[in-house]
Amino acid sequence: MGLSLSDKKELESLLKFHSLNINQMISFSQNLLPSQGKIEDFAYGFIVGTIIGNYSEKFFQKHSRPPDNDELMDIYFTMSLRSAKIRKAILNELI
Repeated sequence: MGLSLSDKKELESLLKFHSLNINQMISFSQNLLPSQGKIEDFAYGFIVGTIIGNYSEKFFQKHSRPPDNDELMDIYFTMSLRSAKIRKAILNELI
């Protein structure tokens, strides 16, 4: 069945919030960056992981269960649609 409309709006809200605070997320990533790898890759993984983690926790609090397979597919599909914008925003901030 997938995510309900209110759940989709919640995910979109988190995406907007984190895209507005991309500078803070990059700054935090720079403090955590391991000695290997690129900052843009680390920041991307950190930001996407934070969004999915925050959303999963809110979903669990609201429904008292983790997302099922159909709901997870909706979450990952939505994230895949936004992933290029997230990466581009990171690269624009680092230039």
